[in-house]
Amino acid sequence: MKLSELKKRLRESEQQYQSLVHFNPNAIFILTRSGSFLHVNPATTNITGQPEEVLLKMNFENLVNVEERPLARQNFRLALNGEANTFEIELMHQTGQSLFANVTLMPNQIDGNIEGVIGIAQDITKRKLAELKISKIANEDALTQLPNRRYVLDSLEVAIKQAKKVKQQIAVLFIDLDRFKLVNDTLGHFFGDHALKMIAERLKKGLSSKDVLARMGGDEFIVYLPELTSPLMATDVAERILKIIRKPLIVDGYEFTITACIGIAIFPDNGSTAESLIRSADAAMYRAKANGSDGFELYNRNMNEDISKLFNVENDLRKALERNEFKLYFQPQFDTRTGKLCGEEVLVRWNHPDNGLLSPSRFISIAEETGLIIPIGDWILREACKQKASWIHAGYPNVPMSVNISSRQFLQVRFVHFIETILEETGLPPEYLDLEVTESVAIDIERTLGVLTKLTQLGIHISLDDFGTGYSSLQYISQLPIQELKIDQSFVQGIGKGQNSEEIIAMIINLAHLLKLFVIAEGVETKEQLHYLANQGCDRIQGFLHSEPLSIEHYEQFLKLQQ
Repeated sequence: MKLSELKKRLRESEQQYQSLVHFNPNAIFILTRSGSFLHVNPATTNITGQPEEVLLKMNFENLVNVEERPLARQNFRLALNGEANTFEIELMHQTGQSLFANVTLMPNQIDGNIEGVIGIAQDITKRKLAELKISKIANEDALTQLPNRRYVLDSLEVAIKQAKKVKQQIAVLFIDLDRFKLVNDTLGHFFGDHALKMIAERLKKGLSSKDVLARMGGDEFIVYLPELTSPLMATDVAERILKIIRKPLIVDGYEFTITACIGIAIFPDNGSTAESLIRSADAAMYRAKANGSDGFELYNRNMNEDISKLFNVENDLRKALERNEFKLYFQPQFDTRTGKLCGEEVLVRWNHPDNGLLSPSRFISIAEETGLIIPIGDWILREACKQKASWIHAGYPNVPMSVNISSRQFLQVRFVHFIETILEETGLPPEYLDLEVTESVAIDIERTLGVLTKLTQLGIHISLDDFGTGYSSLQYISQLPIQELKIDQSFVQGIGKGQNSEEIIAMIINLAHLLKLFVIAEGVETKEQLHYLANQGCDRIQGFLHSEPLSIEHYEQFLKLQQ
C-alpha cells in the first residue's frame, strides 16, 4: 500500500473516531492516572452541565455523590489494573441536582502501558427516577406517606442481618390505636383518615432519625429501633409514643383524644426474623389491650398461648347467646347519707361450659373488638328490663335500674327506637331505666345531644360512666342532658394512697353539683373510702363494702329484706 493511501486511511479513521466521540449521545472522557479529566466530548458537558474548561480542571470524583465516591474509587483502581467494569452511580449536575449514570471505566492502554482510564457514561436518570417512583409506590402507604408493611419486612430483615454481625439488639414496637373504629363509625372515614395523617406526622417528628416508622394498615403502626442499647430504651420510646398520640387532636372543629396500646418485642430473644418479631410484638400489644387502653407490654413466651386462648374465647362467645350462657347479676346502690337502697346496676356473667362463671373483664373487650357487644348488649337490656318489670309488678322496692350501653350500641342508627321497643315489649316504666354511657359518645356531640335528648324526653335517666378516665371536653359534657356522673373505681381505690385520687374525686363532686348532677362512686370496698366520699358530699355508692354483685335469685332475697 502506498504511503499516500495509508495516510488517507489513517486520516479517515481518525475523523471517524472523532465523529464517534464528538456526536455520541453518551459522555466519553479520558482520565489521567490521578483521575483528572484529560479530554471530554460535548455530551459530557451536556450531561453534567459543566463547561469543558471547568471539567478539565476537575477530578472525576468531584462529579460523584459523596456517599458513592468509594464505589467510583474502587472501579477506577480496577481500570488502572487492566480490568474494565460497568456500574451505576449517582453524579451531581452543575445545578446541584442528582443524576444517575451507567458508567464503564476501562484501561487507556498506549504502547502496552496503562496511561489512564477511558470512561463512557450513559444518562439513565429518567429510567432511575421511574424505578424509584415504582419502588416508592410499592413501599409507601398512600394515606400517610409512611413506609408500608412490605418495606418494614424487607428493611427489618436487613437490620437483623446487620445486628447479627455486630451482636446488637433490635426492638419492634407494634402500635394499635384504641377504639379507632368508633371515630370512623361516628364521624366518618374522611375524618378518621385525617386523624391518622395527623398522628403519623406527629410520630415522625417525635422519633429519632434512626428509628423506622411505618403504617401496617388500618389503625396499626410499627416502629423499630435498629440500634437498641437496652430494653429500657424501648420502653422509654413506647412511653414517648403514647404521650404523642394522646395529645388532643382538632379536626374540622372537633377536639378529641385518641390513645393507643403498644406491644414490644426484642431481637434476638423474641424472634429471629422480621415476621416472628412483628408477630411477637403483635401478641404483646393484644396483652396490653387486655389490660386496658393507653399502655404497653413487653413480649413474653406465654403471650402466644394467651392469644390462642383469646381466639378460643371469641369463637365460644359467638355461640354463647345461642346457648343461653349469659347470666344477669345485680349490684345494689346505696344513699350515702341514709344508707338505704337507692338503685341497682345490671352486670353480666358468662357461664362458660368449660371455664365456669366468667366476669366481664374476661370477655367484654373481645366482644367490643369483634362487634359481638351489640347483640350481647341488646340481650342484656331486654332481659334486664323484663326482670325489672316483673319485680315492680311483684311489689319489690321501686328503685331505678342502671344498664351499661356500649359506644357501638349507642351508635346504632335506630337506637332510640330500639329502646322504645324494649320498654313497650317489657312494660317497664321509663323512669325506672337509667342508661350508663361513657365519655366517648361525646365525639359526635351533635348526634349525641340529639339521641340523649330524645331518651330523656321518654323519661329515661342518663348517667355518664367512668367519669374522669376519658378526655372529652368539659364544655361538651355540660351540654349533655345527663342526670348523674359516675366516679370510676380506679380513683376510689386510690383514696388514702397519696395518688391525687382524693383531689380528683373532690373536683368531680364539686363539678357535678355545680351542674346540678348527682354523683355515684363505684368500687367502694372500705370504710375509709366511704367516710371520705360521704364527707365530700358524694350522693350514692356501690361496691363490695355493702354488697357484691348478686345473681337474680340472691338479689330477690336481698330485695325482700328491704321491704
